[in-house]
Amino acid sequence: MFIWDYILTFRMEIDLVWKSKWNFMKGLYIFQRYSPFLDAIFRALYYHMEGRLTKNTCRTLYYAIGVTTMAGLAASEMLLGLRTWAVWNRNRRLSIILSILYILLWGSCLVVGVIYLNSNEFVILSKRCFVMHDLNNYLLFAWVFVIIWEGQMLILMLVPAIRVSYRQSSNSALMKAVYHDGIIYYLWLLALCVMNIFLVKMLPHYYRHLLTAVERVFHSMLASRVLLDIRAAGKGHGPADGLTELTQIRFHHRSEM
Repeated sequence: MFIWDYILTFRMEIDLVWKSKWNFMKGLYIFQRYSPFLDAIFRALYYHMEGRLTKNTCRTLYYAIGVTTMAGLAASEMLLGLRTWAVWNRNRRLSIILSILYILLWGSCLVVGVIYLNSNEFVILSKRCFVMHDLNNYLLFAWVFVIIWEGQMLILMLVPAIRVSYRQSSNSALMKAVYHDGIIYYLWLLALCVMNIFLVKMLPHYYRHLLTAVERVFHSMLASRVLLDIRAAGKGHGPADGLTELTQIRFHHRSEM
């Protein structure tokens, strides 16, 4: 799924990202876009190093998967959060609030995630790694922190979307990329978070990570599409950093009022 989406958006990425000047948004995009490939390498080693595994190797690979997954999710959410912040016309008060909430929620997610990873006890059966014991409640808390962040981002996208009329804007393609697609993306991510919480809480431990990789790649795919779609729709309206174009929404909306 990730590879297919990558193929579909590769030409846009070349034109709208790689040819642009280096800045924070470009670096953030590239990290969260390509880190799933690193996850895939660790996952392949974890599941297919038959005959060459030790308990320490299992722990190291499992830890690497967990850390890169959390870092990638946090980077994708930062990109999505910056888009939401820009929709609010870079409100100074919101800048402070979102920064504090991001540090608190994702910092807490990292802490409980590391505690969970350190709690795992492994055994090798049939030349493969299996987790025999873990603190699953900490994994549950990690997904709860993610869903709190997703929920507040969804609300922050819905409020300005309700205020703005698509028919009144002379920049409807940009507004669709920002509001319509942004809300749909958050609904998808929120649904996946809820499903992951259900898996952790209700099902046996060997099903807990059934959708983790799916959530991981969805975050990267949707965050990437956010920046690509905004840059494509806002092309010709100023510097293409994925945020600057959003000021055009406020400008056109006010001028028509």
